[in-house]
Amino acid sequence: MKKALLLIVFMLPLFLLAQINPNHPDYEEMKRSGQIQTYTQETELRAAPAPGSAFSMDKSSGFFMELDETFIQSMAPNDDGSVGPIDLGFTFCFYGEEYTQVYINNNGNLSFEEPYYQYVTSGFPSSDYIMIAPFWGDVDTRAQGETGTGLVWHKLEAGRLTVIYDHVGYFSNQTDKLNTFQVIITDGNDPLIGEGNNVAFAYKEMEWTTGSASGGEDGFGGSPATVGVNKGDGENYALVGRFDQPGTCYDGAFGENDCVSYLNFKRFVFDACQEEVIITPPDEPTPDVPLSNWALYLGMLVILLFTIFRVRKIM
Repeated sequence: MKKALLLIVFMLPLFLLAQINPNHPDYEEMKRSGQIQTYTQETELRAAPAPGSAFSMDKSSGFFMELDETFIQSMAPNDDGSVGPIDLGFTFCFYGEEYTQVYINNNGNLSFEEPYYQYVTSGFPSSDYIMIAPFWGDVDTRAQGETGTGLVWHKLEAGRLTVIYDHVGYFSNQTDKLNTFQVIITDGNDPLIGEGNNVAFAYKEMEWTTGSASGGEDGFGGSPATVGVNKGDGENYALVGRFDQPGTCYDGAFGENDCVSYLNFKRFVFDACQEEVIITPPDEPTPDVPLSNWALYLGMLVILLFTIFRVRKIM
């Protein structure tokens, strides 16, 4: 009995390490079989706050900043990995708290006091995570990483950190559907996303929501992907939505789970320093006037001017 107790005491730290360390050789098998400890919490619904953020939408790009050679690869191809803490070189304000370091987590989120490996997402508010989540889901970059594509990249500049999840797949090693999204955090004085704002989410094509170890099948269902921010006190949060299905359906942050392609080419810009953070969904853009219509309007203007000229000449 005594030997058994000693064995348990000796093995327990190793088992706990295996639960949270994606580099453990048995991690993937444990994840597949549901042995990795995760924290889940149901979404607490509440009335949506009044609109209060800036936004824009540009279907020619979707991003504020395009991926180019000035970005560096954040981490090697991985599943559930992280990098950090990264020294920002500026102060980022989040719900009134000031941070000068950040972790970039492979699963579509940023954190500040510790890295997050959790792949089973939860709703907000949550007391478990201090998180900025442009798209918290079970990102798996191992398959794409073999070809040097489908990875996480970042660029650190004066007063700004930009992170791009470029054509990333989902667990386990799935690349039939890919997501491309961006998060920017600033010191609040960056004209790129507008002074007075310090966080921006931006999206290109979004095609999946859930990995197979969190109830997903073919990239959908199971534990919904979470988009928003969470203070970590169990009370304060802002939510764009939770996404678990294909298509473009969206009924607001506090309705039913939504369709991931709703995010395509959208931008969300907001001030995360406030006591109550507000993320306002962007409106649909004003449609471009077809060239043929412009020609029609120009012709009508010429006729009007000619008529006015003729009337004045007769008089």
